[in-house]
Amino acid sequence: MSGQAFLGIRQGNGMKDKNQIWGPYLALLMRDENTAKLHYIVSNHRVSPYLELQADDLYRDGSCMGAFSQLDVNPYVRFFSVFDPLLTADNLGYEEFNGALSDILLHYLADLDVRFGMCREDFYIGFLVKDMAEGAFGGLEELAFFTEAEKRTAAKWLFCFYRTGDGIGSLLGAVKVLLPVCEVFVREGEEIVFYMREPQGEAAERKLMYLIRLFVPLSCDYTVHWMETYGVIGYDETMQQEGFLLA
Repeated sequence: MSGQAFLGIRQGNGMKDKNQIWGPYLALLMRDENTAKLHYIVSNHRVSPYLELQADDLYRDGSCMGAFSQLDVNPYVRFFSVFDPLLTADNLGYEEFNGALSDILLHYLADLDVRFGMCREDFYIGFLVKDMAEGAFGGLEELAFFTEAEKRTAAKWLFCFYRTGDGIGSLLGAVKVLLPVCEVFVREGEEIVFYMREPQGEAAERKLMYLIRLFVPLSCDYTVHWMETYGVIGYDETMQQEGFLLA
């Protein structure tokens, strides 16, 4: 399974994530970008014995401009036993090989860091993302409009649905995050009204249809309105003056 499918929210262990190798690695995964653009190097220059990741600009919060530059790693902080055979003051003529090997090892260690920061729920959500991608819930054409992060969000609320049995509550949570322009009203427990405060567009419509597929019971009717202001009886916040229709 891909790293994106297994991606969990990694918690820190006392050091700020920007000073650890998994920080920029996780930032790339969260943005659904290729981790190959990240280059770790182990050099003889040491800025601080207390920092694991050292660079002039420590990628800030993972949203730096352009591709990541080479990031200098201090392996003495956590990985001395791994890199001890490579760390030598003697010039043996293997600098290029050691550099490539160090980069590969640090990518592998960063990936392990991300996975070790996951809990059981993260694994369940990863399996649901995999099922979604394999068409277990149908709607693959609709799913194509979701980013990897959005797929995880939908799977998170689907997992909540499985745990609680509250389909409507899970639907409301998913829509609030994935379609913030949408307001959802449940009318007398028999019909769900989706009020989209934007012009009808293919991406938003496909996403909404997929969420309806996941959470709305087959026996429940639903209506989708675009742009116009509708007043829904029983919801005072929708009953505004000027330009509304009773739904």
